[in-house]
Amino acid sequence: MSKEKDQIPLHIKILGWYGIVFGLMYLIYSVVSVILAILDRSYADIGNNIVIGLYGIPIMVCSIGFKNIQRWGWIGYAVILLIVAAWSFISMVDAYSVTVGIISTVVLLQLFIPSVRKQYFPA
Repeated sequence: MSKEKDQIPLHIKILGWYGIVFGLMYLIYSVVSVILAILDRSYADIGNNIVIGLYGIPIMVCSIGFKNIQRWGWIGYAVILLIVAAWSFISMVDAYSVTVGIISTVVLLQLFIPSVRKQYFPA
């Protein structure tokens, strides 16, 4: 099994880990915000913070599938990155939104490089 994992190109590992970290960022932000809202007894934003955490789950699931060379992982990861990039460029609220949009666009373009694409669609 370790020989099989060693055959995964470094490029795919890096793109997969980016998605995992990106999804974890949303989950950690959500959990911390909910805990702080409970401790502060301000329950108004708990619903929004839970929804933010729900954004991280599909990002992580598709990133893990992508990292494990699953075709559904590549498709899901590409769709999620396309949505994130489009939403961040449409909203353009602050510098964080623009930065996330640029990084997501770069990662999305990396998914379409022939060396990455042939791992998922060999025909």
